Amino acid sequence: MDIAPPINSVTTEELFADNKQAEWAMAGIYSKMINGTDYVFIEEGANVNFAAGLSTIQGALSADEMVPGVSRAGTPETNAMQNKLTIASGARTDAIWISAYRIIFDANALIEGIEASTAIALTDSVRKQLTGEALAIRAFTYFYLVNFFGDVPLLINSDYRKNAVQPRSAVAKVYEQIKTDLVRAKSLLNDDYKLHNTERVRITKWFAEALLSRVYLYTGEYQPAIISATAVIDQASLFSIEPDLNNVFTPASKECIFQLKPSQEQKAFVLNNSHPEAYLLHLVTGLMPNYIISQPLLDAFEINDQRKIKWTETLNQQLIAAKYKRSGQPEYYTVMRLAEMYLIRAEARLLLSPANKADAIDDLNVLRKRADVDELDDLLTIPQVTQAIAHERRVELFAEWSHRWFDLKRTGKAHDVLSAIPYKQPWWGDYQFLYPIPAGEIRLNANLSQNPEYNSR
Repeated sequence: MDIAPPINSVTTEELFADNKQAEWAMAGIYSKMINGTDYVFIEEGANVNFAAGLSTIQGALSADEMVPGVSRAGTPETNAMQNKLTIASGARTDAIWISAYRIIFDANALIEGIEASTAIALTDSVRKQLTGEALAIRAFTYFYLVNFFGDVPLLINSDYRKNAVQPRSAVAKVYEQIKTDLVRAKSLLNDDYKLHNTERVRITKWFAEALLSRVYLYTGEYQPAIISATAVIDQASLFSIEPDLNNVFTPASKECIFQLKPSQEQKAFVLNNSHPEAYLLHLVTGLMPNYIISQPLLDAFEINDQRKIKWTETLNQQLIAAKYKRSGQPEYYTVMRLAEMYLIRAEARLLLSPANKADAIDDLNVLRKRADVDELDDLLTIPQVTQAIAHERRVELFAEWSHRWFDLKRTGKAHDVLSAIPYKQPWWGDYQFLYPIPAGEIRLNANLSQNPEYNSR
């Protein structure tokens, strides 16, 4: 990777001289994730930073959740929506790669800086917490890289000279590092939200546990996935399913496990009554929505499903995602929430053993009851429950962090579902399930290879 140490980054020895300065370094990483670095307008930040909205936008288009609005016709979003990405049209996918590796560089530098610091004023408790946060952020970022690109360079230090010539590592190896980082992070992180006046904008042990449950599910380790998901669900004093769907994504939501908070100093990035929608595919040019709910997603909702009623709205006769509300109150970007733990546990239970069918149904019914749709019956067959799990993930997690895109790929359903959609015709090929490696990165690093078939277009 050709990423040199950025100016004012977390690389100087002085930055880890005491608790306050080390905390500033961590705050800088969080800020870069949600605010970006070079962009003034909120839409620009969401479009070029993997953690500020781009992962959600790109995955929703690549799957079957969203289509570009009139203002986006003929743009790179159309290539993504049709699954007709090329190296030349990969500006958005390039931005995922570049912004993700910038975060990884800073996380690595912070981990190394804390480890190297001999300052007495940098206390042990702060060392542990900040190291745990950085490890969890690195793991989270690599999760998105491997799911978008497949094999990727695995960089676990800040030596940019060595990193600049690293080849791609196999997905399995990257996942092992992700799990190693998260297990270690769990042992270091605080288990409450007292660090930021109870706001859920600092990573805790429970985010690491929740992300572990997701990773275990993706890697086919179902019993560990159940254990980790249950560990989070059982923290009843911290987490609970919000009974009102309108409150799920608010800063006060007990369903939220971790949120990213836009900087108050960068006013363009503060979610308020003018732009609370900037991170949820609800971006607007003039009075026209940039992204519209697709017909396949619209058709997926059951009659009277309150998720359709309360998490969408109509703008200029177009249905758009509206999980975040224009209420006049600041809103943060929800990264992970408790509902996913029930969905993970349901799927892992069923995959572990058909004998767990009733328990899996119970997990699904927690969310169906809130959505005011009929609860599932224990008489359903195993294939019916499998289908119900996929359905619940689709309608519960839509327009959130590429869940649908990743689900279709990991369950082997992507070809059958996506290649049959009219607006994705003609189907170019399943190689589109991995994004192209940025051409600029390959030019700079002779050890990088392109994903199959992209060089032929």
